[in-house]
Amino acid sequence: MTTIQDSAVRADSALSVSGVLASALPHDLGTAQGPTRYTVPAVFSRRPQPREVDLLHGAGTRQRLADAGYSDVELRVSDRRLLISNTNLVDLKAGLAHLVGLILRDISNQAAQERTDHSNELDALGLVEEERRGSLRRAAAEIHFD
Repeated sequence: MTTIQDSAVRADSALSVSGVLASALPHDLGTAQGPTRYTVPAVFSRRPQPREVDLLHGAGTRQRLADAGYSDVELRVSDRRLLISNTNLVDLKAGLAHLVGLILRDISNQAAQERTDHSNELDALGLVEEERRGSLRRAAAEIHFD
C-alpha cells in the first residue's frame, strides 16, 4: 500500500530516466526504409512535477542542447515519458543520454530549491503574521473600561 509519506518521498527524489521504451520505437527502425532521426521515448523514474515540466520545456534546456551540438533535439514530457525528438539511439549512446541525465538532475535540483525557498518564505510570513496578531492581542488587553 502506498502512503502519503511514500508519495512525498518519491516526489522529492531526483527526476531521472530509467530507460528507453524500445517497444515504442519506429517499427521500421534498422531497415532500409527506417528513419535516421526519430523520437525516442524514455520512461521517467517518477511523474514529473509541473515546475519540472516547465523547466524542461523552457529556453534553458533548448540552449543547453544547442550548446552541446544538439540544436535540432527537443525534449517533451508526455505523462511519465520523456520524448526525445529529432535524434536516434546512436546519438543517445554517444553522449546525448548523459546530457539529458544532467539536464534532468539540474532541473530536479532547481525545482527542489524553489520549493524550499517558497516554504521558507511562507514560514517567515507566518511568523510575521503571528507577531502581528500577538501585538494586537497585547494592545487590546491593555485597554480597560473602568
